[in-house]
Amino acid sequence: MRRFLTQREKRALLALMNGGVMRENLDSIAGCSNGPALVAGLRSKGLSIPCERVERYDKDGNACYPGRYSLKPEDRVLALEWLGGSHG
Repeated sequence: MRRFLTQREKRALLALMNGGVMRENLDSIAGCSNGPALVAGLRSKGLSIPCERVERYDKDGNACYPGRYSLKPEDRVLALEWLGGSHG
């Protein structure tokens, strides 16, 4: 079943189809200021979109653990269907 997607959701899914996306990058890719809310909306439509915590270092050299979103194989199948089957 094809779902209605906003332009932001489409941009996010297209990026996620190419691999994992860091949370802070998702905002600029999708054109929003709250990537986690965007992902929550996609999850409410049926995608799982896991968020893996990855070690990074902030400007002061302290370890931090921002999230990286990705698609599971079953998410990719749905996303491809929702995007019209022309991406991948």
